[in-house]
Amino acid sequence: MDLRNGTRPMKPMRKKSNSNRALFILLLIAFALALTACGKGSPEGETTTAAPAETTAATEESTAADRDKPLATVVFASDLQKEEGWGEPADNLAAILRAIQADGKSPDGVVICGDYTNDRHLHDYQISPEDTIAQARKVIHENCPDVDEGAALFNQGNHDKLTESIAETGLHDCGEYLVYVLNTENDFPWKQGKERGCLDKVRQASEVMKACFDQLIGKGEKRPVFIAGHVPLHYTARTSSRHTTGDNLYSSILYNVVNEAAKDLNIVFLFGHNHSKGWDCYLGGSSVYKGVGDKILIPQFSENDRTTDRFTEETLNFTYLNAGYAGFYMNCGPEELEAGDLDKYRAADETLTATVCEIWPDRMDLTRYSADGVHPLGWAGEADPYKGGIDKGLIGEEYYSQKTESPQTIALSR
Repeated sequence: MDLRNGTRPMKPMRKKSNSNRALFILLLIAFALALTACGKGSPEGETTTAAPAETTAATEESTAADRDKPLATVVFASDLQKEEGWGEPADNLAAILRAIQADGKSPDGVVICGDYTNDRHLHDYQISPEDTIAQARKVIHENCPDVDEGAALFNQGNHDKLTESIAETGLHDCGEYLVYVLNTENDFPWKQGKERGCLDKVRQASEVMKACFDQLIGKGEKRPVFIAGHVPLHYTARTSSRHTTGDNLYSSILYNVVNEAAKDLNIVFLFGHNHSKGWDCYLGGSSVYKGVGDKILIPQFSENDRTTDRFTEETLNFTYLNAGYAGFYMNCGPEELEAGDLDKYRAADETLTATVCEIWPDRMDLTRYSADGVHPLGWAGEADPYKGGIDKGLIGEEYYSQKTESPQTIALSR
């Protein structure tokens, strides 16, 4: 208190303190600006400044690595059957898978298109495939470690019972791709002209498939759709009056559904079955390949037909090939084989193979492999020597296939 007037005295020191604080703040700001100008910010500043550049570099490196690696790599094969004169099917499959790995491909999916046993008298869905499938799983596990157990699908062939290891009919979502399993006994049988009820089965299977594909189209599905069948769609002497079974007499019903859906879906149809007696010689024997826009012969039938010598030439909207025979391939029947006449019936291509599909964001790359490495996807066609030329005069040379090398690239519609 001021003793003279009882009021509080002024405090000149407060003004001095405020001046000093302002000066101190100005000095701090100047110092910080100087450090920034020299590129020497605080540790927190360094982290904040450097992180975007490092993150960008890492992202670019990761993206570049992804561009060099397919989204998925799938192996297809068929007919793991043993026959005298050929190696063990499990050994054949292992040798082919090793060749695939040696070429720098690491499969993460496998699809086997039917027939795991070989008995000439028990071939109407009578024999359990379980032992052979177990062998195949072991071979796949040993040679393709990236394939999880659930990523290996086995569909039914005409020799096989429908056991628990056979994949269910219909659509299987495998992440980067879809597989539509077409089992043989109840969906697309063999001996279609000989066995009762086959026409109804094929019609029903086609209706179910169409409903599935219509749903995929409605959703705008653009992933590859692999149809894993056993019996093929195309015409051969096995469908004709020169044989007895009318093997795939009703294939036009299924073909029409697939070809129409393929206008909107990325479809690949894979088959097996014709690995003996040279049925596919005109298409290349053990290596058959047809691409989008290629011609294919499809059987014509009337409801009372048991075989047919009629076919139509159709244009494919989808990719069509045999998966790759891995057990045996011969161009003669049991009688010729037992008589030691096998060498008289050599024709087209007899190489045991599997097919690899690499799936990329904008395309698929298809490559066929034998134990020796890359093999043509399709061989040049020629006449079938079975029974003195069983398809001579039935299938003209104008329908013979040209050789198609591996790989073939298929653009994915997006």
